[in-house]
Order: sequence, then structure tokens, then C-alpha cells
Amino acid sequence: MALEFYQRLKKNAQNLPDHPAIIDSDTTVTYDQLLKQVEHFAAGLDTLSLEPDSKLGLLCLNQKEYLIAFLGSLLKGLPVVPYNFMLTPEDIVYITQDAGVDLIVVNPVFIKPETARFFSTFKHRITTHPCPENLSPEEGTTLFKDFLKTGDRNSAQQRHRRSEDIPDVIMYTSGTTAKPKGVMLNESMFDANAYGIETHLPFQPEDRAIMALPLFHSFGNMIALLFLRIGGTLILLPQFQPKTILAAIDRYQATVLPLVPTIYSFLAQLVARGEHNVSSLRYCISGGAALPHALLHKVETLMKVTVLEGYGLTETSPVISVNTIKEGSVVGSVGPVLPNVQVKIVDELGRTAPHGTVGEILVKGSTVMPGYWKLPEETREAFTDDGWLKTGDLGHRDDAGRLYISAGRKKDLIIRAGENVAPLAIENVLINHPAILEAAAVGVPHDRLGEQVVACVVLGEGQIITELELKKYCRAKLPPFSVPDHFKFYQVLPKNTIGKILKTRLREDVQTDINPA
Repeated sequence: MALEFYQRLKKNAQNLPDHPAIIDSDTTVTYDQLLKQVEHFAAGLDTLSLEPDSKLGLLCLNQKEYLIAFLGSLLKGLPVVPYNFMLTPEDIVYITQDAGVDLIVVNPVFIKPETARFFSTFKHRITTHPCPENLSPEEGTTLFKDFLKTGDRNSAQQRHRRSEDIPDVIMYTSGTTAKPKGVMLNESMFDANAYGIETHLPFQPEDRAIMALPLFHSFGNMIALLFLRIGGTLILLPQFQPKTILAAIDRYQATVLPLVPTIYSFLAQLVARGEHNVSSLRYCISGGAALPHALLHKVETLMKVTVLEGYGLTETSPVISVNTIKEGSVVGSVGPVLPNVQVKIVDELGRTAPHGTVGEILVKGSTVMPGYWKLPEETREAFTDDGWLKTGDLGHRDDAGRLYISAGRKKDLIIRAGENVAPLAIENVLINHPAILEAAAVGVPHDRLGEQVVACVVLGEGQIITELELKKYCRAKLPPFSVPDHFKFYQVLPKNTIGKILKTRLREDVQTDINPA
């Protein structure tokens, strides 16, 4: 093991000892302090009765303890399992049992009377803060700051002897349609991904990134590792609250803001009112879902920043491509592919598609997962016979080699009366309408057409428009077969923990309305 992030952390602690690494509310952790705390955490693990198949679970908000434990576990060689705290208790129990997590670092906000029994099943428990008074700590529970005092820092680099077939990190997918799947990833893959991103986004130690993206998610995880690798500063925010994000930009003079498109929509609305100062901000990084063209323009105009859209999957550590600082934003493109990643576009028969035509995106490279944890059949299905990962996304590349997610997810493609309808094309048209704040297009079964197109929209504050008016608008901008058959109006669209619209839930919802049982 090369201990890539530990070596970089040591270098930053030597060269930038007093430079802020993490700002967590009113607490600032310098690089020198972070190095020492990571080493103390790794050393503390030596005091526990760890088994070759032991794993550390992280059930935390965006907080310094999460990053210290994550990096300390990588240093020790103890596998890490980040928990998505928005999952159901049943899914969290499933992940614990599936991965075999026996040690947990947990924020007490997640320990409630009804979940206390579950937490008592862990062999070791480390709480980031004191437990509530009505939940007295049991034997085997240690406060995080006390745990850092338990080990000899000189033993930090003594590696944990773990079973050879266990990866450094198991990141579970959200499991919207089935049980969560564990994606097997290693530190070397994160390091390779961070290196590739740096070639496109050469941020400096002076850069400060707002971390509202959850750290347990692959997007948030990589931004955090990238900034700690380059010696930048992470400003941790526990939740996606637009006003809190804007206030933090001003308070901490943040220069970089990574988010998903839906959150940018709300930020632009607030900035337009002139109530927030975001003049320190230089770059917005957008990922997790397609960024509508109109929204990109709105954010760049109102916030006076460059929006750099990227693309990736948890299975690829995660970034596959991202637009470069040198070239700036390219409307519709998710940028050139990273230098250590290979991409090809294939047709429905798996043949390489002609240049510029739309097909499924396949990926190879040092950042691609070896497979899903304990799911050999799903792993085989995820790859082609010659080892390319099937992303399930439909895209093309231009003459300059830039990648475009031309038609969204393959599974989201709507087939209406034999015609392929790309939801992304509809969404880009709708988001351009001045009355619409958010839009998502889905297909629902239909006896005669195969599928009907339903547009789910959220109107801006104070906006009023009818379904008839929206159909007329779409007819002027879309081919006839892509014009939505129905419109459904929402106060808010259902989203996952990083703000990505949940189309599975929308399909279920609109199908009930349009085709009631």
C-alpha cells in the first residue's frame, strides 16, 4: 500500500502546517492538526480487538470527525463503509449485516430510543459528541475526542492485517429499486481519480470549497479528498440549505462550490434578489445529474462564476470527465475525459458507434471498480465480456473529444409509438420557460402508444401557467412525438440525498394518477 493520501497529508502538514484544512462550524483544523488527529485515530484502532474481516462504519453528518476517521482508517488499512443517513433503518441494518460492520463512528443525532438496540450490536462504538441523557452510553462506547487519546501515535503506520479480498472502501448505492449494492473501491483508485481531476481543475491551496454535498456520497467524497490532497480548505455544511450555503460563501470567502443542478436553481433565485454576496466565488462544479442549458447560463450570469459540469459514477471513483478551467464551460458538455480514463460509445449491439452519434457510454481505467461486494452475478452484468463498465448512460463525443450526455439514462429513455424520446431534451426545453423552476420528464405505460410522456414541473414563485399553454410552448420547440402528453404540477420534486431527482418515484406517482388501478 502506497498510503497515497497519508503521504500527501504529511507533505501538506510540513509545507502548510498552519493552513486551514477543515472549517467545521466555529472550529478550524489546520493541516498540522489534521495529520496528528488522523495518526491518533489510526493508532487508537490498535487498541481494539479487530478481526481480519472487521470494518468501520461511518454514520455522520458533514463533520470533521468523519474525515479524520476516514483518513485514519485508510492509514491503518481498516476497510470503511460510509452510511447514507437518509436510508431507511432497514437499509442501514441491511448494509451493516451485508458488509460485516463491527465498529462504528456515529453522530448521536442518529441514536434514538428506537435505534439504540441496533447500535448496541456493534462491538465498538465511537460517538462524535456526548450521547443524549436518556441514552446512557453502554460498555464499548467511547467519545471521539477520548478515542484519539487511546493509542500510541508512533504505531499509526502499523497496518491492520485484513483479509485479502476486502477493499479499502465499500460505498453502497442508494437502492431506490432494490437493496443497496456495495461498490468496492480502493485508495489507489481515489488517488488516481483525484490526479485526473487536478489536470482539468488545478485548484490551489488558496481555494476554499463549500462542502454541502454529503461526504458519504461519491461526489462529496472525491471533492473532499481532492481538496485535502492539494492543500485547500474544506468548509463543511451539514445540510443542503440554499440560504446557509450562500451565507457560508460570504462568511468564509469560498472560491469553489460543488453541487447538483437542482440546488443551483434555488441559489440563482436567491442571488437574483440581491440579498447575498457571492463575489468571492470563482467556480461552480455541477455533477450528479444533467445541467439544463438555461440554468447554466442563469448561474453564470447572476453569480458571475464559471460553471464546470462533470460526469461520473460511484463505480468509477467517481469522475469520468469534467470541463476544464482552461476552456471554461461548454454548454451541454460534461467535458473531456480524464487522462487516466478510457471511454467508448457503442450502439445497441455493442459495436463502436460512428463518431458523433449517440450510444451507451462504456468506461475502462484505473478508477473503475473491480465489482460489487458479494454480488458476482450483478458484477458480470455490469461489464462487457472484454472488461468495459456499462454506465447505462447515453451520450456522444464531439470533434474535440468532449463528452455529452445526449439522452440521459438508458433506462429513462421513453419509447412512444416506436420513437425514442429523450427526457433530457424535453427537460432542457421546459427549464428555458421563464415560469418553470424545475422539470423532469418520465414515461408511463400506455396500451396504444407503448408509453406516454409526462412532464413533472415546479413553477417559480408567483408563476401561473396552464397545461395547454405549456403544450403549445413545447410544440414550437420539440418534434411532435416528444411533446408531453400530460403535465403534472408539483410544489417540489422528490430528490435523493444529493438533490438528484428521483424519477422512479415520479413514474410511480404519475402512473397512479394517469392510469389509476
